[in-house]
Amino acid sequence: MDVTTLKKLRDWFRKNAAELPWRPADLDAPRDPYAVWISETMLQQTQVATVREYFIRWMKRFPDVETLAKASEEEVFKYWQGLGYYSRARNILKTAKAVTLEERSSDRVHKKTLPDSRKELEALPGIGAYTAGAILSFAYHQREAILDGNLVRIFSRLYALDFLPTESRDAAEIYWDYAREVADSPKAYMHNEALMELGRTVCKVKNPDCTNCPLRNACRAALENRTDEFPPSKKHMQKDWHGTVLIVESADHKILAVHGGQKFFKNQFTLPHFESPRNATAGLPAQAERYIDADKVLSVENIGKFRHSITVHKMECDVLYILLSTKVPKRTAPDIRWVTLEKAKEFFANSFSLKALERLLHRTDKP
Repeated sequence: MDVTTLKKLRDWFRKNAAELPWRPADLDAPRDPYAVWISETMLQQTQVATVREYFIRWMKRFPDVETLAKASEEEVFKYWQGLGYYSRARNILKTAKAVTLEERSSDRVHKKTLPDSRKELEALPGIGAYTAGAILSFAYHQREAILDGNLVRIFSRLYALDFLPTESRDAAEIYWDYAREVADSPKAYMHNEALMELGRTVCKVKNPDCTNCPLRNACRAALENRTDEFPPSKKHMQKDWHGTVLIVESADHKILAVHGGQKFFKNQFTLPHFESPRNATAGLPAQAERYIDADKVLSVENIGKFRHSITVHKMECDVLYILLSTKVPKRTAPDIRWVTLEKAKEFFANSFSLKALERLLHRTDKP
C-alpha cells in the first residue's frame, strides 16, 4: 500500500471513527495497554455493539491489572457472562495474576501495566499474535502488525488473494507480509485501527460499500468488479499452476537469486520463476531475459520437474539449467544476488527453490 493510499486511509478514519468506550477522543493518543487487552479479547468472536456495555461494566469493576488479579474466577465469570467462550475470561485472570506477580520483582512495579514486547506478551495465557500486536500498536505505538478477520478480508480484496491465511504457513505469511507493510510506519497504530474500522463498516462481508472506500482506487477486486469473489470460500477448488524455474549459473559458479517480482514470494530471495505452458518450447524462454543477457548464454538444459504446493496452488514446475559464459558482474541491482552453489542451500529459505536446486545436484552427482 503506497504512501498516498495510506494517507487517504488515515483521513477517512479521522472523519469516520466511531465513538467507542475503549477508543480515546484523541486518535493519536497512546492507550492504556490494559484497556486494549480487555477490549480486544472481548471483541474476539463478538460484535462491537455487544461488547460496548460489557467493557464499560468490566472496567468499572476491574479498572486495572492489580484489581483484576485479586478477583475470584467466579466473579470474573459473572462479569463475562453473555460473551461466551469462557476460556477467554479464565486466561484473562491467569494473565492478570502472572503480570502482577512479575511486577513485584521487576522494573514495572507500580506501573500496573502489561509487557511491551511481543515475546513477553505472547508468553502470557490467551494472548496470541493478534492481541499482542494490538497492545503493542495501540498502547505502545510500536510498528507492530495485526491480522484479524477484517484485515484478511481487506487484503484479499485489495490484492486479489484467492486463498486464506488458514490454509498453510505460506498463505499466512503472505497475509502477514501485507500487514507488516502497513505497520512499517510511525502511524502504524492509525493504519491498523483504520483498517479494522474499514472492514467493520465499509469493506463488509456482504454488500461492501466500495463507493465510499478510501482504498477503492487501489483495490483489484473493486477495479475488476469482483468483490464477491474475495475472500474465497473455504471450500473453493484447488488451482493447478505450471511454471518454469531458472537455475542460472555464472562462469565463476555462482547461482542467480532474485528478490520480489515473483507471484508467490513477495519478500524472499528465490530462484527466478514464471508461469508457463506444460509443453513449453525448448531453448531460452523470453522471460529469462529479465535477468540475463541471451548473448552470454552457453547452454540451456531441462534438468527435470518437481511438484510443490503453495496456498491453494498445486504446482508442477520444469527446471531449466542455464550456464553463462561470463562471471558475475561487479555491480548488480539491489534485487539480485549471486550465491555459490555450496551456500545456496542455506541462502534460500523456501523449499520451492531448494526442490529446484535438488534437480541440479542430482544431475551433477551423475557419473
